[in-house]
Amino acid sequence: MTGRRALLLALVLVVGLAGGFATSWVLGENPPGSGAAAPVAAASPSLPVDPVPDVLADPDYPPLEPDVPLVDTVVGEGEDFQMTVPAPEGWRMVPIALNEWQWRPDGQDQSFGYVMRVEQVLSNRRSIDWTLDRRVDELDEDEQGFEVVGQSGDGIHYTYITNNHLRHGYLAWVDLTGSDNAQVEIAVTGRRVDQSGLADLVARVADGVRLG
Repeated sequence: MTGRRALLLALVLVVGLAGGFATSWVLGENPPGSGAAAPVAAASPSLPVDPVPDVLADPDYPPLEPDVPLVDTVVGEGEDFQMTVPAPEGWRMVPIALNEWQWRPDGQDQSFGYVMRVEQVLSNRRSIDWTLDRRVDELDEDEQGFEVVGQSGDGIHYTYITNNHLRHGYLAWVDLTGSDNAQVEIAVTGRRVDQSGLADLVARVADGVRLG
């Protein structure tokens, strides 16, 4: 097992959800007394708290298991931008942009199953550490209920809630040219039950992706 795969597999943790929402008020006491009147601090409500959304049941797809068969898939155009990605066999690829691709299993007709996304950014001039820190900040700002479950030197495992579904995401950055720059982002997302398969998949794809 490679070092990257071991690190990413170590990120698998069981995450529990706690539902419910409580609003409290801070009440001041002003007991009666004698003597001259004195100023009394006014009671005020606490700051509002966003309610935790109800989490719906996940679709009943078979869990994503570790060691799914991978097949080399060539993406990108031109000698300097062509890249080989080991993608799950039987998953359909959908281009998102000239430098970004997504894979989903055939027959997974509904949302909130599992999905893999690969983005190539060879022009990126930032280190993997810097890029991961910025992605954490972006996810924290953009995603509801975002939580980092675990983090390694080149990847993170996180959870968030979208459309009332709890999602587990695994993300890794890869340097393809020995520059120590983050040049490829590999992201896999799925359900709680898919965690071991997601961690295994992102590690194996990160180990096998290459230029050409």
